[in-house]
Amino acid sequence: MNKVNLLKQLLPGLLPVLIFIIADEYFGTQIGIIVAVIVGVLELIYFYVKEHRIERFVIIDTFLLLFFSGLSLLLDNDSFFKLKPAFMELIMVIVLGISAFSPKNIMLNMSQRFMKDIEITDIMRQKMRQSSQVLFFIFLFHSSLIIYSVYYMSQEAWAFISTALFYIIIGIYFLFELVRNKYLLRKK
Repeated sequence: MNKVNLLKQLLPGLLPVLIFIIADEYFGTQIGIIVAVIVGVLELIYFYVKEHRIERFVIIDTFLLLFFSGLSLLLDNDSFFKLKPAFMELIMVIVLGISAFSPKNIMLNMSQRFMKDIEITDIMRQKMRQSSQVLFFIFLFHSSLIIYSVYYMSQEAWAFISTALFYIIIGIYFLFELVRNKYLLRKK
């Protein structure tokens, strides 16, 4: 799975969080959680109808959304719902960690589904492993920051950290990679 496909996989999981932030602001936490769950389930249905299959990430994300939302409603504590993005990212940390630091490259296996006609060279495998290592630390840092923000920061800070900050960090990384690769090509 390349970086763009990884980002596309994670993007739908943030929509319920964004919906929660908006609904919570206008209607309160319980309504925000309920609306976010409805949006998450609708996303699951949409992807099933559109692609006639359900991606594992969408299933896992929807399960986490339902689980953490249920806990938040049951215990009347929105912290559980707010932790959901961090747990989804921690799952990615595990997948990236295995791919980056062990002989089993899960990310490569997943990407071959999208790149069926492309032969993966040893150089491509090495680049993918290096990207997985960097992304491992980015996801680990960001998920830790989300967890910290749930307990020690304002609602607004959590909202920014769990949504926009992720894309800013990833955007900076992609931009750095683009500039670095252009520099290396010119150097040759």
